[in-house]
Amino acid sequence: MPTDLCPNKSECGSCAWSHIPYDKQLQQKLSDINGSFALKKLDLRVSEILPAPKTSHYRNRMDFVINYQGAMGLRAKGKWWKTIDNHTCFLADTNIEKLFHITRNWLPQSGLTYYDRKTNTGLLRYAVIRSTTTGQSMLTIITSAPQNPTEAATIKTALTKLAATTQPTSLVWSINHHLSDISTGDELHTITGPGYIEETIGGKTFRITPNAFFQTNTYGAALLQKTVMEFAGDLAQKTLLDLYCGSGFFAISLAAPTNPQAPNQKTATHTRPKTTIGIELVPEAIKDARINAQLNNVAQTITFHDAKAEDYDWTTFKADTVILDPPRSGMHDKTLQDILAAKPATIIYISCNYKNFAREMLQLQSIYEIKKMRAIDMFPHTPHVELVSLLIRRAT
Repeated sequence: MPTDLCPNKSECGSCAWSHIPYDKQLQQKLSDINGSFALKKLDLRVSEILPAPKTSHYRNRMDFVINYQGAMGLRAKGKWWKTIDNHTCFLADTNIEKLFHITRNWLPQSGLTYYDRKTNTGLLRYAVIRSTTTGQSMLTIITSAPQNPTEAATIKTALTKLAATTQPTSLVWSINHHLSDISTGDELHTITGPGYIEETIGGKTFRITPNAFFQTNTYGAALLQKTVMEFAGDLAQKTLLDLYCGSGFFAISLAAPTNPQAPNQKTATHTRPKTTIGIELVPEAIKDARINAQLNNVAQTITFHDAKAEDYDWTTFKADTVILDPPRSGMHDKTLQDILAAKPATIIYISCNYKNFAREMLQLQSIYEIKKMRAIDMFPHTPHVELVSLLIRRAT
């Protein structure tokens, strides 16, 4: 992979492994996973890694910083205060790059002030751009709270002009009322479009709203979806619990009937669970999940709960199969202890941090043995990798 794909590689760091030939990247990721197991003295080894269907322009979301001088781009590596102006990323979808340049050109014409992260003054903070494989796009502009109705009207007028130029499926104004420097807001206003976009993966339709998480690699997500369905096996007459369900990607994929016309799907429909439950702490994600259940005709057999996994008594569902897809930090200690106490027959663990998975397996191995493991390269040119493991309760 030639390094000139990124003109700011040493300064940015988003594609830290792009100088390594892709086949070597895959080998290194397997080595790193297995090395982590060895450090924990776990008798585990993963030998299978699925390469990414696309190794460039695969990201469906990019969060671009707008600094106090009106520069727009990605942050410099290790320097939160520095923005690399006019820097996108060759990992981003080409439609994202197109919208980036239009938005950046709009900034000095907008008449809006730029946010200063040292003095906490100014308006424009971030531009978050998302795209789908079906050609939809969503542009979210994050600002500080307007000081008065006149300033709010000025922002809406400026964003309306931006929408006319960029013509995304949805343009959303997101207001961050707090000092925290994050690329989301707590108040949303739809400027144009429905306020969301929709993606189709494996014959299933998923709505994506500004604050809800969705897999950032749509092409890799299809492999992830297929793997989880394969590892789940026959779910007929079983209760399925998705403990970190997000907007319902795995829960709905398993609850919905298979589509013979969708690529890489079995034609049989007998694997659907009797009951499916999803739990997620982000309210916006749960709202999306309920809509996604309706879009995929599974609202009658699936329920979603807005709660933290460590605070909610999900053990009363007596799930036969539990899907775990925790954040990079891993499971909360209380959730891990609840898993060990509940002892579901089957666990499908999707980990984006194999080091934390190895740490948790030190306790899980007392009850579970791993039957299958598969790494999926969701993040080419970076050290990150997704690991899917099938855990079966040991016979007593």
